[in-house]
Amino acid sequence: MEELALGLSFTIRRASPRSSIAGIMTTPKLPPRPMSGWSLRPIEESDLARYGSPYEIDGDDIDLEYVDYEVGLGDRIRNFVGRILLRVGWVVLAAGLAFGSAGIVAATEHLPSQGTRPELTYGADLLMSTKLDAAVRDLARLKDDVDSLGEMARKTLAAMAQINRTDLQAAWDGGWNNINSIDAGAADLKNRLNCGAWASTLQMELIKTYSPAMVDRYHSVCVAIDSVAPLHAAWQSMVDGSATAIRVVDDIETHDSDATAALQLESSGRYQDALNELVPADDALADAANIAQTLAVTGDVSTLTTWLSRTKTFDDTLRVLWQTVIDSKGKVTAQVTAALRAVDAAKALLPQNNDVLQVVLYEAAGNLTTSGISIESSRGALGDALANLTLGSVVGR
Repeated sequence: MEELALGLSFTIRRASPRSSIAGIMTTPKLPPRPMSGWSLRPIEESDLARYGSPYEIDGDDIDLEYVDYEVGLGDRIRNFVGRILLRVGWVVLAAGLAFGSAGIVAATEHLPSQGTRPELTYGADLLMSTKLDAAVRDLARLKDDVDSLGEMARKTLAAMAQINRTDLQAAWDGGWNNINSIDAGAADLKNRLNCGAWASTLQMELIKTYSPAMVDRYHSVCVAIDSVAPLHAAWQSMVDGSATAIRVVDDIETHDSDATAALQLESSGRYQDALNELVPADDALADAANIAQTLAVTGDVSTLTTWLSRTKTFDDTLRVLWQTVIDSKGKVTAQVTAALRAVDAAKALLPQNNDVLQVVLYEAAGNLTTSGISIESSRGALGDALANLTLGSVVGR
């Protein structure tokens, strides 16, 4: 009953804290409430806790009723999907961070495949590209002179075949004009680009400032310029060879002219005058023989040598015949008959036409054809180089 009374007292106090009973009653172990405390606040649980409350509420005395909640299939599915989405989100976030980090590293490190940083060479590449483009345009103009030189080489060969000295001289003059222009243009380009230092230090210096693509283009331009270097020597060889061949032709023509005049004098019985006319013919033949001897050191001139030898033999037999007739005072003696047979035998060994002269001519020309091939090779190399230089673009263009 005492416990029930205490419980009832607690219930009444909690239900009506501002009632007159709460103001009159004095709770054990609490300070007394004055009668004038109607305007004071109610006693709170925190106040009771300060002095210790005898009304401790045990959890077992409170009947809290909870409704049991069972997790359904929908909840489990939603939980499962949530966990999956959460994991996917973390994976995407991690991948984004990984790619971002890779981009930062790539931007701040040298590319391992090229050993360069394009973003740092762009400005220098742009300036160098402009410089190289101007050089390529000058090379294109230089190719016009190279093409013209090739035409002059073909005209030289044609003039030699026809033994046309006028056309030959015109080809020589035109070719030298082309060579002078080519030499001057190539020297200017090499000086502007400093291509002469490429093999030693230039490339090592360039890779410090320019991208590999730009350095390669720089090198290609220098190689294209160098492709015209053999042209001067090749043209000089062609001119020298054709000039030598023409000199041999001149000697042969001089000999033939003098020998023909001597035969005409012999036919009119003027044997001594005929002998005198053979002297310049012999001189011309000797000059041609000296040329053949020089050419034989570097090339095959067997046809020319044989032809000159047989011509000299024929001239010698004529000289013996005419002197024998002079000595016999015009009588046909055994010596005269023997001399006539020697002349006929020597004449039979001579060419029946001038076809052999073309063979002799090209032998005397030495490396004329080889020089022409060298010119065409340089012309083709420059053309290929220009075709490659004008295709596509590189960094900075």
